[in-house]
Amino acid sequence: MGLRMKYAIFCIMFTGIVILTSCSVSPERQAKIDEFEQTIPTCVSDSDCRQKWEMARAWVLENSDFAIRSETNERIMATSNITTSSGQGVTVTRMSEGNGYQILVNVECFNSFGCPGMLDAQIDFNRTVNAVSN
Repeated sequence: MGLRMKYAIFCIMFTGIVILTSCSVSPERQAKIDEFEQTIPTCVSDSDCRQKWEMARAWVLENSDFAIRSETNERIMATSNITTSSGQGVTVTRMSEGNGYQILVNVECFNSFGCPGMLDAQIDFNRTVNAVSN
């Protein structure tokens, strides 16, 4: 095998390693992802669902950079439909699960420079809504 072939193989292997390691998630971020997924708010009774939905709405009003533009018993949307607006938007959805519901948050970024802390915001939503008790 010639020197050029060895160099080509090395370049291919090095590029592959760089690509694979750049796709990995840090342990700290993975812990946050796990916490978010394991703490998704749920409700079963009408009273519990109503209280948690009211808290979800209050959280959206406090944490979205946009006003609520659409609201039903199943979804609260405070996002931008204007391409020149920037900031953090929030959508909350109530989805049927078994005998009750999950209350799911989606924090969206409407900023070309990014929105730091989106995952932290989603975790805060889960904690805030879960703190509501019957």
